[in-house]
Amino acid sequence: MTKTRIDHKQLRKLAAELLMAAGTDATEAVVIADNLIWADLVGRFTQGVWRLTVLLPRLRSGLVRSPCVPEFIQKAEGMGVVDGHDGFGHYVGHIAMKKAIELAQGNGTGLVAVRNSNHFGASAYYVELAAQAGMIGFAFTNATRRVAAHGGLTPIFGTNPVCFGAPLENGESVLIDFSTGAMAGSVIRKASEAAQPIPEGVAIDEHGNPITDPQQAQRATLLPFGGARGYCLSLLVEILTGVLTNSLISFQIPTMHEKNQSPSRIGHFFFVIDISRLLPLSEYLRRMETLVAEVRKSRLQTGVTEILIPGESRWRNYAEQLREGILLDWTTTESLKSIANELEVSTPW
Repeated sequence: MTKTRIDHKQLRKLAAELLMAAGTDATEAVVIADNLIWADLVGRFTQGVWRLTVLLPRLRSGLVRSPCVPEFIQKAEGMGVVDGHDGFGHYVGHIAMKKAIELAQGNGTGLVAVRNSNHFGASAYYVELAAQAGMIGFAFTNATRRVAAHGGLTPIFGTNPVCFGAPLENGESVLIDFSTGAMAGSVIRKASEAAQPIPEGVAIDEHGNPITDPQQAQRATLLPFGGARGYCLSLLVEILTGVLTNSLISFQIPTMHEKNQSPSRIGHFFFVIDISRLLPLSEYLRRMETLVAEVRKSRLQTGVTEILIPGESRWRNYAEQLREGILLDWTTTESLKSIANELEVSTPW
């Protein structure tokens, strides 16, 4: 299938216009568009503008509310809860992480739990907000059930990502962002669009037999990555985002890819550390460079050409696509064109 490069500014403008034409509040649309374009720039295409094909129908059906006016409730110094009132998770998450950063600036640490939200996109987007503020950030979210407990046959957890970010001296940041399932659900859905098989060890049928057909895998049970380790991390995320926030727990969350009449009521959890409260930021950055340099000096295994710092490949994608345009596949451009025609919005291609 052909791919098209589109200037990031043009694509951001299109995303915002599509959101507003579908009924999204203008302020929210700008924030959501920034989130989606950032994901595309760093190469997380499954969390970029491709998502509009799912997000906009949910908005128009009333399952996502806009404007939503997230409500912050202070619980203690450095701690609070945001009620998203069923708004776009991308906007609610942005407001919550910004609040966590603000709390950390005043107290050294900031913790914000979120309830009544929706899918919030790429977790790394939020920890990058903290890193750009000179802070260390953590971001977690639950999602509709896809992943079994270690040894189980039925799904209990969402793909429940674990995400961490820390600033680097060059202005980029360490970005650790991974699904606790053997594969992210959005990656499987994208593989289904391209008719690409998935490897064994990702999905199983009701009897525990492996599934490699991406169409079948969309409805199958996913395995936790790394067996018991992934299961433990998924449980950790569920406790923080589902139980502690008073949101729906993953097995209670309706899937957003099927027609339903129930809001997602997803939970998020953000935690921020103000580095300067522990040591001067300049000293922290110097020490980080020492660590990074030592990692890079590692002797390489056969066939390995370099060791990357987590997030480094994302920043390479970011620089390339900022310069040359975001590379979208045919399915995404055609889907967006169809939506744009329906909403009477012009596309840049």
